[in-house]
Amino acid sequence: MKRSRLLSNRKPWRSRFFSSHSSSDIIQGPSWLRTSVYRPSPSLVILPGLRSLPFWTQLDDNHNTRVAYQDPQITHAVQFLEQHATDISNEYLQTVNMPSSDYPHTTEHATLHTGQWDWHSFVQKGQIQSAFAQHFPMTASLLLQLNHEGLLFTGTPFGYAFFSTLHASSKIAAHTAPMNFRLRVHLPLQVPEHTSSTTERPACGIRVGPLTRTWHEGKALVLDDSYEHEVWNETSSQRVVLLVDLWHPDVTLVERKEIVALFDHAQQQGWWSNPSK
Repeated sequence: MKRSRLLSNRKPWRSRFFSSHSSSDIIQGPSWLRTSVYRPSPSLVILPGLRSLPFWTQLDDNHNTRVAYQDPQITHAVQFLEQHATDISNEYLQTVNMPSSDYPHTTEHATLHTGQWDWHSFVQKGQIQSAFAQHFPMTASLLLQLNHEGLLFTGTPFGYAFFSTLHASSKIAAHTAPMNFRLRVHLPLQVPEHTSSTTERPACGIRVGPLTRTWHEGKALVLDDSYEHEVWNETSSQRVVLLVDLWHPDVTLVERKEIVALFDHAQQQGWWSNPSK
């Protein structure tokens, strides 16, 4: 059979995976065959055909951030955040009356990490948190700009943007994202010195799939967290990044609207609980 006929017979992704609005459509999915090779393996739902790499950024010899595929959407977001990295860092680290962490201490999250992990969220479960702007108005304004440009991953229960502070002697266990239609940006604001460790890995770092990286202050690191990943800080200092979820650039505008509508419908039917703050 010719390739053109194969493509013409393919149904749109929504009709292939969500043929009707029913709970069975959302829960059911293909069985997974796992091997020793790291691949995207989201825990809930996968959108096929998206480009995937553990890391989408790499520093070149001049310490400039290179983006995989020279993707224009991700490149724009990276350059925008790096351009304002110093201002964002100053606003967060110099805040006198730091609000309490809004880390969701659910059973699932409590088993995910050991030590202390603080969040200060602009987006949580896809919903913009209005209180964030009271404490971090400049950062809120910058993130709103990304949202107005349609880059911020909002509208689904999987979208987050927050200051992530991993304190000394803390770690986040290996896990995968629930889906693969976002990319996650870490904008490092405070990184412990790269001290030696008792193992081959750095004392403070992140592993995505088979690759391990460290952070460099002011240099955005973009990852696909549908790969298994873990984070650790074995130093005596805190590590702070601004974490920002973006739409995967291969998800079209039409698909983004359909995905948001799907989860809106699921919430209305009581299949999914996503209360806003």
